[in-house]
Amino acid sequence: MHTCSQSSLQNSLNTELQLIESSLTLSIKQFQTYYSNKQFDEAFAQLQFILATIERSGNPEHVTEALVCCVKFASIVAIIPQSDMLINSIIHSIDSDSSPQNLSMCYYLLSILALEKSNNPEAVQYAKSAYFYALEMKEDRLFYECNAQLQLVTTLLEVGSFEEAKNYIGQFNWYIEQCKNDAEVVFVHSIQASTNFLKQNYEMAVFSMSSLLKKFNESNEIMYTSFLSRHFYRIIKKHPDSNDLYSDLLTFCKEIIERHNSFMASEINKPQSVLIYNSKQFYKLANTFFSEHSDENNLISMYKFKLKNHMTFRKLFEVMNIGTANSQLIIYPYCEQKFLLITTGKYKEVLSNSLHFKNSVVYIGSAENTEHKSFYELYNELNLTIVSHSL
Repeated sequence: MHTCSQSSLQNSLNTELQLIESSLTLSIKQFQTYYSNKQFDEAFAQLQFILATIERSGNPEHVTEALVCCVKFASIVAIIPQSDMLINSIIHSIDSDSSPQNLSMCYYLLSILALEKSNNPEAVQYAKSAYFYALEMKEDRLFYECNAQLQLVTTLLEVGSFEEAKNYIGQFNWYIEQCKNDAEVVFVHSIQASTNFLKQNYEMAVFSMSSLLKKFNESNEIMYTSFLSRHFYRIIKKHPDSNDLYSDLLTFCKEIIERHNSFMASEINKPQSVLIYNSKQFYKLANTFFSEHSDENNLISMYKFKLKNHMTFRKLFEVMNIGTANSQLIIYPYCEQKFLLITTGKYKEVLSNSLHFKNSVVYIGSAENTEHKSFYELYNELNLTIVSHSL
């Protein structure tokens, strides 16, 4: 009997791991679709699911694909609480001989995170490690090498190592006349602007930064515009009178940064247990919630909603008093205006009958467990429905 019980448990775990792998495959594909379509809030929602579950994956290719997703949102990933713990946990599981690209991306992310926290020596060392492992790749290393090079040069400039930065610029051949595309032109102009500012050639630096930030503000590209806007902000703030002399530039940087940060939800600091902002915590609790209610044969509904323009999470949930629905409802605000909601059939009726709720949200998609046995299957169906409608 004991052996049968162990076998049943192992089969259950294997089934769950298979479902996680299929969910990761789907979420990575959906991230790529949303990202290419410039639907960055939905792309970031998929990334949060990927980050919450990747450590349970046994597929090295998934790790590579997940890290590529992270790198595309690198500056935003860096401000997610405990992202450094996640990245370090991935590093410990990587085989450097077979996956140097994964180590390169991890150290690239850690370097960006270190700069966000003003840990300058660590930022430089991580950037050098990112570049080292990029060079260890046998082929197709351009994406990894370019990112590591940009991070290394900008980091050295931010910490005041001008000569070392200059040496790397020469080594990388990063000069306007050598640029092969528009992106390289932007990188070189950005490095020149930062160098001029730090060397007190303010007039040239301000003109160049203003021109570049105007382009960033008008662009639908997010990876490098977010990266360079944050870089400029930190460079400008080094001036002791930056708030007085360069307030327009700082405001421009902040507008771009804040727009990108809106892909993350801002906590409303309200102690309600049904509201969960940590993605890893949400998906763990959602899986438990699903299992418990499925065992009782309860209907479970999963929705994605968008708040209408006049509404905020604070206003909506204060009026609805959702704190009384602890065992019937879980809400995950995954970006500034959108949230994922899981509820029972019982509380679904409460929401359906609430005129205030219906007047406050826009429906995006839904799925119910009428023919499903797991949370991951339900989550997959919801996302497949949404992504098919967005194409």
